[in-house]
Amino acid sequence: MTALHIATEHCANWRKDGKGCLGAMIDDDLQIRRCIPRPRCLLGTPGARCLYFEECVAPMARSLEDLRRREEFAAAVRDYRLAAKLPHAAERPCPRCGRAMEPRARFCDVCSTTRRKESWRLTAERARTKSRQLTEKQPLDIKELEG
Repeated sequence: MTALHIATEHCANWRKDGKGCLGAMIDDDLQIRRCIPRPRCLLGTPGARCLYFEECVAPMARSLEDLRRREEFAAAVRDYRLAAKLPHAAERPCPRCGRAMEPRARFCDVCSTTRRKESWRLTAERARTKSRQLTEKQPLDIKELEG
C-alpha cells in the first residue's frame, strides 16, 4: 500500500472520475477556505508534500479497526514521511523498550498499555490493603445493627 492508494480510498479531495485533486484546504474552524484544483494528485510524485494528506488523512490510521490494514496504513504514511523528509515515529524510540513511538506520546502503544494495567492493579491492591475489615479475617463491623 502506498500513500497514493490511501488517497484513492480515504482522501476527500480525490476525484473519483480520475481528473486529479480538488485541492481543498480546511482551516481550524472546519471551513474550506481555499480550493486550488490540480490535474493530478501530489502523492503521485515522490517527495512532494500534500498538506491535506498530512493533516486530515494520515491521522486516520488510529481509527481503522482491522489490525493488518492499520499497520499497512501506518507503513504507507511512514514511507510518505520519509520521502517528504518529514519527522517520523522511528526517530523517537520508546524509553522503556526502544520501539518506535507516535508523535506526542510518552511511551509506545505496548508499553503504555502495560503501564496502565500495572497502575490499575497497584491501585486495586492498595485499596484492598487499606480496607482493614477485609484483611483481618474477622466479621464485618457494622455499627448500625448493634442494639
